[in-house]
Order: sequence, then C-alpha cells, then structure tokens
Amino acid sequence: MSEPVRKRRVWLGFIVLFVLINPWYFASDAGATRLMGIPLWALMVLGVSLALSIFITWTINTQWQTDSDERYGGGKGRGDGHDSDGARRDEEG
Repeated sequence: MSEPVRKRRVWLGFIVLFVLINPWYFASDAGATRLMGIPLWALMVLGVSLALSIFITWTINTQWQTDSDERYGGGKGRGDGHDSDGARRDEEG
C-alpha cells in the first residue's frame, strides 16, 4: 500500500499551494489593481484554487495505491464489472 502522506513531494506541493492560496503576501494596495474589474488577488486565489484541485486529483490518481487497487487490477479497472471506459466487461464463471 502506498499512501501520499509518506511522500515529500506531495507535502511540498500542498504547502506551496496552501501558502499561495492566501492573499496575505500581496501589498496593501493590491486591491486597487484590477483586471476586467476583478481584483488581482482574487484572480490569483481562483487560479491557485484550480491548481490545488488539479494537484489533489493527481495525488489521488497517481500517488495513492490501496489494497483494492491490487485486487482489481492495479487501478486499471473499476472493480465493478466495467472497464476504464465504463463499458460492461464480460465476466466468466
């Protein structure tokens, strides 16, 4: 079993993203800088939120293997009689 909590790059990724998602590092007049009417700090928070969502998805899909992954074909299949595309597999026996 491989858990992401034991991997340094996962921790480093979360730390960097959680630091960037807080707009405290902007200057006090950053609210005056606007892009299409939206404060720059708000766009930064939205962008980092998207990056955090992508990072969490990557972590779950590539860094987190459980015993169920081994039972059902190394995570390739879903273990419910369907292949990775969702099509029903023929099961014998």
